[in-house]
Amino acid sequence: MINTLALGWWFIRVTIWLAVAAWLFRVFVEASDRSFAARDRVIRWIWLIGALAGVAHVVVAMGVGHCWSLANAMRHTAMETRRVLGVELPWSVFVNFAFVAWWLFDALREFRSRELRSLGALRHGIWLVMMLNGTVVFGPKYWAWIAVPCVVAFVIVTLRSRSRAAADR
Repeated sequence: MINTLALGWWFIRVTIWLAVAAWLFRVFVEASDRSFAARDRVIRWIWLIGALAGVAHVVVAMGVGHCWSLANAMRHTAMETRRVLGVELPWSVFVNFAFVAWWLFDALREFRSRELRSLGALRHGIWLVMMLNGTVVFGPKYWAWIAVPCVVAFVIVTLRSRSRAAADR
């Protein structure tokens, strides 16, 4: 017999891991020196997969984790943010909803545009804050140790990308 609750919790984790991996993949591909024929197509598809994983994460978390109750989601979010940050932020559930909707819109827009736009420092920064918030507040303690190298890699890649752009001018 399959334990559907355990399977649901597993899907909550896997969907967010996929979303984070998609964002990190885009960071590294955008900042790499390598140019390849399918680069834009690869970025577009990985970005869409990440957005869909984010949507799936919200859907599974709301269904399995909160029994489709916004009040439960807000209560859980307030409790976790208070435990980790010392302040209750129940409304941040809506920030997560808006972020995932924005990501999906952005991924779909990428498919409609002729040229791929770089996310740029501001947009990557927003993704970084959201990913850190989610991993530190809602993830197990060891996720913070995974997040730290991701932040360092993000900073290094961003600085390398900026220095290359300045050198090209």
